[in-house]
Amino acid sequence: MTLPSVIADYKKKEIPVRLMKFYSTMQNAINKATVDHGQVKYWNFPTQQSDFEQTNDFVKTYLFPYLSGLKECNSTGYSSFCSKIRKSLNEGNDTGSLPVYIFSDGSCFTMTTGGIAEGTSGNLHFTYDYNCLKKPNKFNQDIFVFFLYFKNGKSAKLYPGNYVTTGLKTRDELLESCKNHYSDAHHKGTCVTLIQYDGWEIKDDYPWL
Repeated sequence: MTLPSVIADYKKKEIPVRLMKFYSTMQNAINKATVDHGQVKYWNFPTQQSDFEQTNDFVKTYLFPYLSGLKECNSTGYSSFCSKIRKSLNEGNDTGSLPVYIFSDGSCFTMTTGGIAEGTSGNLHFTYDYNCLKKPNKFNQDIFVFFLYFKNGKSAKLYPGNYVTTGLKTRDELLESCKNHYSDAHHKGTCVTLIQYDGWEIKDDYPWL
């Protein structure tokens, strides 16, 4: 095998493991927070999109106590290192409005709120980079998206992808959307949904590796 094919084969094995780890780690934290803080209808979700303080307060209250090896990259707000991470997670933009968090394994994420309906339903979007500032820093190659959805104020569940991807039911639909992941902003999440659909595996027809 050539070196590029060896690297691609390694990534096909490594990426699903890292994605599944993030998925299960965050869902476990959410479950534990529900025990301590009650049903999500009592939680203080961010109500403004890309609001740094609201989002950071949410993470500190409902996620940080239940996650090990996680640190903020927000203390100075605009340090060179944190700025680079924000840019890579936000397609080259750094407005300073998105908080950044780094795990001890070298992965990182940011998050922002989606639609919130008076605390009864809504979602939060996570943008996760399994190797943080290491290249390629491209969506569906090392950057993937998840969303936390809560409904009727009772429970919150983490999903791979975006809310729109829940409407794609077949593998053919997921694969086609993954191939055209920039056709719409919400379709950037389809590829991780495809990976989960395939049993947390990257198949040979995955278009971005």
